Amino acid sequence: MNLKGKFLSLIILTIICLFIWFLIQDRKKKSYMYFDFGEPIPEDYQILGIDVSHHQGEINWQDVDEMSANGDSIHFVYLKATEATNFEDDQCFENAVGARSVDLPYGLYHFFCPDFSARKQALFFANKCAMLNDTLRPMLDVETNGKFGNSRLIDSVFVFMTVFEMQMNMRPIIYTFESFYEDYFENSYLKNDYFWIANYNGESDAIENENVILWQFSETGTVDGIATKVDLNVAKQNFNEVMYQD
Repeated sequence: MNLKGKFLSLIILTIICLFIWFLIQDRKKKSYMYFDFGEPIPEDYQILGIDVSHHQGEINWQDVDEMSANGDSIHFVYLKATEATNFEDDQCFENAVGARSVDLPYGLYHFFCPDFSARKQALFFANKCAMLNDTLRPMLDVETNGKFGNSRLIDSVFVFMTVFEMQMNMRPIIYTFESFYEDYFENSYLKNDYFWIANYNGESDAIENENVILWQFSETGTVDGIATKVDLNVAKQNFNEVMYQD
């Protein structure tokens, strides 16, 4: 075989290999299909959503949007955007593009680190939100008190909320575990803010409070198009009124 023939054979072989690789990748994406959401959805809630980060890896958003089980489907998603003052989730942009491509309403969240400057964290998150043009009210994820006691933590969260609101003209909803909410927030001067509660015990007392809008009831859900377990959330009927940005 002459040189020209060898070169042509090499090109054909390369094309075949690439074709096979794309088929394998597509099959991998399509293989994350489930019979249901993996957990029973709490009754009396018609709005179901998920929250994801880089831990979920690459997501097939078409499959997420098309999944339906027992009359339930995904209505919204929250994407991790930032943490502390310098960490950006490396899947956030791709997830935002994917959610937008299937018209799935999405919001962004920041993981709060009490031992870092609250003001710098707020500005860092606000800059990310401005870039990605999210649909839903941003969320502040507060799960640890760091070195702070009750009052110091609340003061720090207040600074974050205030600075962010001044930058974006929108006050975030606060996400936290129900026990953390009861210990730190429920009787603080932030008690009238909007809250998103996590409780995996099958019921939540805090969700009965008027300003508690969402309940994360599971961290082991299964959703088409997502390889890993995923957080599942339900929302009250006033979700659309409270959570959508103007």
